[in-house]
Amino acid sequence: MQEMPEWMLQKEEYIPSSDREAFLTKSTKAVLGVLSRMKFQGGKDGRFSATPSFQLFYTLIYIILTACNQNYFFTLIMFAGVMVVLAFYPAKSIRRILAGTLGAVVISALILTPAMFMGNPQILLRITTKVYISVTLIGILSYGTSWNRLTAALRTFRVPDLLIFTLDITLKYISVLGGISLDILTALKLRSVGKNPEKARSFSGILGTSFLKSREMSDEMYASMCCRGFTGEYHKKHKYRFRKQDLLHLLLLVCCLLLFYYLK
Repeated sequence: MQEMPEWMLQKEEYIPSSDREAFLTKSTKAVLGVLSRMKFQGGKDGRFSATPSFQLFYTLIYIILTACNQNYFFTLIMFAGVMVVLAFYPAKSIRRILAGTLGAVVISALILTPAMFMGNPQILLRITTKVYISVTLIGILSYGTSWNRLTAALRTFRVPDLLIFTLDITLKYISVLGGISLDILTALKLRSVGKNPEKARSFSGILGTSFLKSREMSDEMYASMCCRGFTGEYHKKHKYRFRKQDLLHLLLLVCCLLLFYYLK
């Protein structure tokens, strides 16, 4: 009777060498960050929320008034108003809204730092405060209104259909292709065993796969639009009417306009 070799009777224990996965980890976190922002900005109407069209209108007016005013007292009033509005949001939502504001304020402060050493420190304070107010107002609008309702609100202001279509499809493709890229990164991470110093080279493969997938999806979308008779025009299913909540925001807007002209 032939005996089994000793090496076949030994228990095999494979311990892969340690490897750095910084590329995969950072790429996954970046994709997850974009997708989380897309889901975070799904929008939810509060108790005193105005219609999306009116929200977009008064947000633009507030930003224009903040940028055009020369009285710093009016800027402080707008700053206080923005802080009061933020106080009604949960702590998690405030962190998300202010995350984008912080970067804009830091960049503007760095650009205007030489003005402080040239004898104009008030310029740094004025402009950074205005940047904070404007970016925070945009963040509040983005959080309080879903993307599809916001793009539908653009139709009220006679924005060209081509621009609305491009914006709407871009936002949807970012979400869909981000999910595909996340699946590819997860599969690459699971199949990578042991030390692999060439993980960064897979970035081109991920981009290529995402490009081919987007090309395939664009062809399918074009065919479906042809089948459904899409002519490039956006039609709103629901017409937004003036509500009671809009009256409160309209009153605040009128007060802000009067205060702007009074302090001008």
